[in-house]
Amino acid sequence: MSDSLRQSEAARLARRSQRLHWLVIGGGLLFCGIVSTAQAQQGTQADTKKREMTAALVADRPHQVGYRRQDFKFANAAGEQRTRQLDLWYPTQEPEQRYEYKGPLNINGQAGFAKEGAAVAPGEHPLLLFSHGFLGTSDQSIFLTEACARAGYIVAAMNHADSLGTRGQGKREVPNFGDYKNWTDDKFRDRHEDITALLNQMLKWNMTADSDWSGHIDESLIGGMGHSLGGYTMLGLAGGWKSWKEPRLKAAVLLSPYAHPFISQGDAGNVSIPVMLQGGTLDVGITPFLTPVYRKLSGPKVLLVLKNETHFGWTNLISLGKTTKECVADGNAELMTKYTIDFFDQHLLAVDRSAVLEKGNSRLESYRFESKSNGN
Repeated sequence: MSDSLRQSEAARLARRSQRLHWLVIGGGLLFCGIVSTAQAQQGTQADTKKREMTAALVADRPHQVGYRRQDFKFANAAGEQRTRQLDLWYPTQEPEQRYEYKGPLNINGQAGFAKEGAAVAPGEHPLLLFSHGFLGTSDQSIFLTEACARAGYIVAAMNHADSLGTRGQGKREVPNFGDYKNWTDDKFRDRHEDITALLNQMLKWNMTADSDWSGHIDESLIGGMGHSLGGYTMLGLAGGWKSWKEPRLKAAVLLSPYAHPFISQGDAGNVSIPVMLQGGTLDVGITPFLTPVYRKLSGPKVLLVLKNETHFGWTNLISLGKTTKECVADGNAELMTKYTIDFFDQHLLAVDRSAVLEKGNSRLESYRFESKSNGN
């Protein structure tokens, strides 16, 4: 074969190879485009479904409230076995009725409205984890936990080791709350372990076909509430203690929180999730220490101070002689619940509550709000 013929054949083969090359690339791009379009459509469908779920959740308020109490057994990372009282409030389609919650010695305590043992309402719901104060109990703030369930949230609250309701605990060592400058992430680490185990269990039940909670929790919508030492617990989980940081926690409301250790220690400046701090003018051991913590927080944040409210205003003491519904109808309890639910609506459900959250209320002593921190 002559050189000219060989060159012509080589050119022809090269052109053919180039055509095949571009066909392969074009086919690949077309395939990727089809896949990307399908994924985008699936993502859009998922977003639409979530918006519809949220709209229905809000539109159907007030929900009927279901309630359960059970033992929660688990082991911590060291293998230590723990048994804790677990209380659960949640939306249901079964009619609620007046319910006498059991107080100490199994006598009637707070009067509320719930259906014990009711089935969870259909669909997915946001989950709120509640942590009680030092020596408190999982059912110490029923007016608030019931109200959150009536708004469509599932609320899970457990007794910690320091709770007066924890069986077999024996004598409890009282921590030195005044020595907060020497607190480290080892202080009440068991509470961090408790809440993490509870969250893991709730999400496990959510994925278990024969569980009463199967498919009822939106795993992307997890919030935390804590009173006093429970506020310390939730702020630690929000990232206040680096070793405690729980990435599944998306927003937190801290009720008269013992936040003193995070003024000079910890990583409060790295807490980027939305946080609301609530205090009171008569809450003299806590509220004056909230401002320096508020300044450190780097995410959306609120600091509200209630008039004439003490440290125990966020417990069942605020509803003495009243039912839970009567309690939240007016006064500081109404403000506590409204701002708490609106805050979670805004930052978990993406429902616009800016009309409430971006301004104060004449019934409050003071109100501070920032959508983003401007620095410490």
